[in-house]
Amino acid sequence: MIQLIDSGLEDFAISKLADYQRLIDDKPTYPERVVEAKKKFKSSNTTKNRAFIEVKKKLSLMCCGPDRCNYCEDSKADEVEHIYPKDWYPEKCFIWLNYCYACGTCNGPKNNKFAVLKRIDGTMVELVREKDSDVLEPEEGETVLINPRLENPLDYLFLDISNTFFFTSMDDDTTSEASIRAEYTIKILGLNSRSYLVKARKLAFSNFESRLSDYITKRNAGANQSQLDNMIENIKGEHHQTVWSEMKRQKDIIPVLQDLFMDAPEALLW
Repeated sequence: MIQLIDSGLEDFAISKLADYQRLIDDKPTYPERVVEAKKKFKSSNTTKNRAFIEVKKKLSLMCCGPDRCNYCEDSKADEVEHIYPKDWYPEKCFIWLNYCYACGTCNGPKNNKFAVLKRIDGTMVELVREKDSDVLEPEEGETVLINPRLENPLDYLFLDISNTFFFTSMDDDTTSEASIRAEYTIKILGLNSRSYLVKARKLAFSNFESRLSDYITKRNAGANQSQLDNMIENIKGEHHQTVWSEMKRQKDIIPVLQDLFMDAPEALLW
């Protein structure tokens, strides 16, 4: 899970999203706004809608690697994901900053799962709406899920690239807000519970290590800048960029990385 750099949405798409959002916001009650959000998003998010063609194009550019899911960084991203679920936050249904590109394997289980930290005492409340129950507004509070559009997940998450390739919290205090947010994000997105993701991160580590070693060999052998630039772009274009970020962050505690980055300090800027 990496921070997303906004690629910028075209003005016409921003305007159209605002028009859609206005139709929701104009509904007089919260339950009506929830119904309208679900209905309007379903009818708008089509392959023929010019605004959503633009939305998906821009979200694709923000992916980790070619069309990789913004959450797991592994599977193909093919769904416009609401970070704040539209069933709970209809006022964010057509807000550009509430979108990321996700795979169905991440988006499906996440669905409407969401939690907030109460402003009064900081306790976590998971939002639950039973079938056929009244459609009530969510409890006020700060989001627990780490928001990759507005935050750097690696401020909260630590990926163990020397052993387990599991995500953990950066904060050792399990009662801290940062730790609660990290553990909730790991759980709700299944970042550690899917064994193939762990295997993919291990493979990505080996690939990045090999690519960097190959770059150093070719640079020292006198490869031209065009060749080197292509190798750099290949590293920057690999999926599981969190692994690469952690390799740079943990270079001083993993001997093989210390040697590689000492030979190629410029790689720390890639």
